Order: sequence, then C-alpha cells, then structure tokens
Amino acid sequence: SLWKGNYMYISKNQIVRRIRRAATNYKQYLVGKTFMFIYDNRYIEVMFTTKAFFHLTGVNSNLTANNFYKHAILENGLKASEISFDSDHPFDFANLKTQCLKDLYKITIKDILVADNVVTATAIYKLALTELEITLCLGQDTDVNGNVISDRWIPYSFRVEEIDSDKIDNLYEVTHIFCKETNASKKQKYSNMTFGNKETLKELPNEIREMLDEELI
Repeated sequence: SLWKGNYMYISKNQIVRRIRRAATNYKQYLVGKTFMFIYDNRYIEVMFTTKAFFHLTGVNSNLTANNFYKHAILENGLKASEISFDSDHPFDFANLKTQCLKDLYKITIKDILVADNVVTATAIYKLALTELEITLCLGQDTDVNGNVISDRWIPYSFRVEEIDSDKIDNLYEVTHIFCKETNASKKQKYSNMTFGNKETLKELPNEIREMLDEELI
C-alpha cells in the first residue's frame, strides 16, 4: 500500500540521519585509533577502521564499505536510496542499531566488560566488548583472502541487546583502556589512558607495562 511505502520512506530518511550522526562520532573519536583494553591481566588491541563502520549499521547498501563511510560523513552524502533492508539486514535490527551507534565510542572511556565466545544467531565471536546494553563483537584483522595480517582485532558486528549469559563463556571486567594512533610506528608506546586507575598500573604484568609510555607509569 502507498501508506506503508511512505512510512518506510520516512523511516529510511530517519535511519540515514542517524547513520550520519553515528559516522560523525565514529570519525571524531574512533577512526585511525587503536585502543588497548586490559582485562584479567591480559590485553586486546582493537583497531577502528573506516571500512568497519558499514557493518555496524545493520543496513545493506550497494556501496562498498569504504564508500559507504565516505558518504556517511558528508553533510548530505548518504542518501535514502543507498540503503536497503533484507533478510540478512532486517529493518527492525537496523532501526535499533542506528539509534545507539552514535554512542559506540563510549565503550572506550568507561568501565565495560570483555566477553569471550559470544554466540549470536548468525555467528560465534571469539571476543566482544560489552556494557550489557550494547555489544561490539570483534573479529581478526584479515586480508581479502581471510589470512590474519596482524594481532589486532577489528569491529565486526554491533548488537543492541543484553547478552544472554548462556550465550557467552566468560565475562571479564576491563580495568584500563589506552589509545594510540593506528598508523604510529610499531615501537610507539601507549601514552594516552582513556579509562582506569593510574595507581594500579604498576601492578600490571611486565608484558603490558612495556607497551606503555614511561610517563604514564
């Protein structure tokens, strides 16, 4: 019916607006940065890339992941005609995800949890970052052929739901979060702490302390 068509059209424009707002925050706070999350005296490094953004929105598009992001950060770049929904990208999920995606960066500045072996309807993720309301599932950094090319993790999927405790193996509290530019040299240490207690840095294992700038410790 015509009415339903108009209703979807309005919703699509709303979703596009939300994606643009989320892209603005993603660019401002996350793109080009690698965050190191410390938990259980271990660490993971998560790299936020431009091409990861598209997969977090829940929509489908005929644009490549990089072009989708490029369009989304422009004032009037992304158009309603460039997004679509299907059985793999249901409207309901996209609607939920795009409402919360602008707040994704908050997981890099507050007390969150690391979950391991998260089972979703479509995949099993070895690791995820969660603050219970929102969850960022991570995957390995691979090339186009699926070969792992670094030991950093990449955002693969964004979920808005409380994780069912049956669907995860363990939850660990994140004690500290650090940040550096992704393209900094391998030798460059983390000098920016975005979350955590400075007093407890000296209790971290040597392997982790060696990755931190001396001025921090």
